Amino acid sequence: MKKVILKIISLIVCGAILLLCFAGCAKAPQKAEDFRVTAYVRGEFIQSEEALHPEDFDIITDVILFECASFDNKGEIVYDKDILEIALKNLRTAIGDRDVDITLNLLGPGSVTDSTVWEEQMESQSEEHNKAFKSGVLEENIVKILDEYNFDGVHFDYEYPLSKKAWRIYNRFLVSLDEKLGERTLGVAFVNWNMNYTRKAANAVDYFELMTYDYVDSDGKHATYDDTVAIIEGMKLKAIYPSKVHIGLPFYSRPTDMSAYWYGYSECYENIDADGWYHCDEINKDFWFNTPSVIEKKTDYAVNNGYGGVMFWHYTCDLPSSQEGSLIRAIGNAVEKAAA
Repeated sequence: MKKVILKIISLIVCGAILLLCFAGCAKAPQKAEDFRVTAYVRGEFIQSEEALHPEDFDIITDVILFECASFDNKGEIVYDKDILEIALKNLRTAIGDRDVDITLNLLGPGSVTDSTVWEEQMESQSEEHNKAFKSGVLEENIVKILDEYNFDGVHFDYEYPLSKKAWRIYNRFLVSLDEKLGERTLGVAFVNWNMNYTRKAANAVDYFELMTYDYVDSDGKHATYDDTVAIIEGMKLKAIYPSKVHIGLPFYSRPTDMSAYWYGYSECYENIDADGWYHCDEINKDFWFNTPSVIEKKTDYAVNNGYGGVMFWHYTCDLPSSQEGSLIRAIGNAVEKAAA
């Protein structure tokens, strides 16, 4: 009996040690060479080669090609062939022989309700997504387009499954799709307040793009460093490993009153003051931008706290990384310092 008790105690102690090791490793500093820098690139915005700057892809490791394709409630892929092919051609020309992955983002069907209530709109959207996820053909159709254009993976921006039913169907779909993707990657965008992934689904997903933006503080500042860190450290990731999470960086700003304006950093750059403020006389509104120093500080936080990388929305909001004020350049500076 004594031996049995000692054995049980030994197992408990070993288990506790393993848990402590896991907890310590979960937030271990990320190796700079493994750190991902992911750019959302809007296909319609890169229909000319001049919209892309080859030097940027010395820093960017991954591209999510956005707004080029979607799927309907029958599970069929819908896309504009010309826009997709021109965007891909221009991207691959700019990337050259650099090791940069290109994944295809697929937007799903929208809401079909006339309701103006956001929750009811999301419920309607979920019902349309549910039809697609349960169609039995969406997985094969995704693999087909990835094969046709030689994409490295697929990505989803599903905003937002709110009900248990919607999450159950979405999780099952992610697992089913992963089984058919082979070596290709699977990524999803998510927010801190809505991440009901099962362990199986979380294991199936390779990259989680955390949308830490589109909110302002009491002074009207958009996605400050302090607020971003507070959101991240307040999250309960549960089944999601931090090393799979890419922290979102905004290359745009919203007005202090969060009205429906989205201004890109590059279009305001020359008139942004040292504290990050820009005043638009035309609409008489103030905007606060993440400046290079803020972006570098956020990237430094990500790389030193065990997160897999950073992502930014979106590429053409920035200056070329060869310029001093570039936000991509600020990311590269932080990663380079971490590697030193």
